[in-house]
Amino acid sequence: MSILVRSPGDLGDLVGKPGETLAETLRRTLLDMIVFGYFERGARLYPEKLAEHFNVSLTPVREALMRLAAEGFIEVIQRRGYHIRDPDAKQVLDLWQVRLAIELMAGELMIERLKDGTLDGTAIDRIEEVQRRLEVDPQAISHKDRHEQNASFHHQIVELSGNALLLSTYRGIQMQVLNAWIQRGIESWRGRHASEAVEHRAILAALRDRNPNDYAKAVREHLGRSLKDALADLKARNLIEELAQSRT
Repeated sequence: MSILVRSPGDLGDLVGKPGETLAETLRRTLLDMIVFGYFERGARLYPEKLAEHFNVSLTPVREALMRLAAEGFIEVIQRRGYHIRDPDAKQVLDLWQVRLAIELMAGELMIERLKDGTLDGTAIDRIEEVQRRLEVDPQAISHKDRHEQNASFHHQIVELSGNALLLSTYRGIQMQVLNAWIQRGIESWRGRHASEAVEHRAILAALRDRNPNDYAKAVREHLGRSLKDALADLKARNLIEELAQSRT
């Protein structure tokens, strides 16, 4: 049985990054394929087929699949193998709550570093450059590009906190990946560019002012709105996919 994908050409290329193990490269590649809709909803993933496609042994494929299962992107069903999992409202809420705690702490630490001089103010310029790229042509940007730029905006704040454990935890929850996963197949995210830009600019202003209270207020407003939209997107996506299935 073949791997269920939208078209054979959609399968990702296996391109490693410096320092990555083969299993990590496979995990990252498969995660992109899951998030951006290369696999059909509920598709079964066959380790043997994946190993054949990527021309690798079964061991790193199984390791990558088990990591994705632990992160909640696929599920392991006894005697039925690995299957693509759909995000649910509880998963979204839990991860958004963790994200809020991490980003609040990261911003507070970043502001402390800016105040005591251990972090140069030009660091904020790099975050602002990401925001400028998001604003260049918001109606033409692809979902994947928008996801990557938005992820970079938030990731840089956590990185600039200077706390390696905080950054590792943030990477581990796959927050931005989940957001893209929820939005797969719908276009409602395009209508949010203006409000998102205002919210991002408020976060940047608070960082420039070294004002932790304004930063906390801006982040709470941004992530609160983002959570409501994510839950609405999840509901809309599920309805669309259920309707499509009923017609087949």
